[in-house]
Amino acid sequence: MRTQIGIGSLLVLGAAFAAKADTIVNLWSGVSGDKANCAAFAFKADAGIYPDSVIPVGALTSPFFLDAVTLYRPADTTTPAIGTGARQITSADAPVYLDVYSGLESGVFTGYLGSSVSSVTWNSTASDQPYTFDFGGLTLESSVKYWFVFSEDNADGEVSNFRFKVNTSGDNLTVGQGKGYLLNDAAQVMKQNGATDDWGTAYEVTFTAVPEPSTMALFALGAVALFLRRRI
Repeated sequence: MRTQIGIGSLLVLGAAFAAKADTIVNLWSGVSGDKANCAAFAFKADAGIYPDSVIPVGALTSPFFLDAVTLYRPADTTTPAIGTGARQITSADAPVYLDVYSGLESGVFTGYLGSSVSSVTWNSTASDQPYTFDFGGLTLESSVKYWFVFSEDNADGEVSNFRFKVNTSGDNLTVGQGKGYLLNDAAQVMKQNGATDDWGTAYEVTFTAVPEPSTMALFALGAVALFLRRRI
């Protein structure tokens, strides 16, 4: 005899084991001059005002799945550098992705890990509003410094630039959201001209905690139980 499993039972089981998306927030300082055209910015999940930057507190594990990165367009009419030169986007309608690298050596990004699965065009953004790059659950470590690099393709190598809010205030020796985001590390952004500077980026990162092995085992047992019940 075959027993039907109600959709409600499946939903309850799915909800019990579904991973919950949480956020890491580095707020803007609120200074009117905190905006820039940059080719890349540094990100470290347990930097800045960690653990207070994680919502809810305690949700961050290592490793974790990167789901999305949200940045903020400044409230002005300035556009990113547009052209065919180094680290420029070719047009305001060019799709721009975020590539992820684990290092920067002599002005060259190294250790390509992947790219966003969605892109943003400058013309699709709005003054003083957020814009988001979606990722397919890229696995990152919480204690590693990564470089998020603007690019007109979702592959290794090409570097462009975009415009967003940054935090220029703070002290490199004091924990904070600007120059203190990465303590004792003055390379936090790569500017459009290729130089680095000690500016923290205003962002919101959405992530999903990697399930514990015991949770995964429990999920597997639940799936087996459902399969056997369906066959009775």
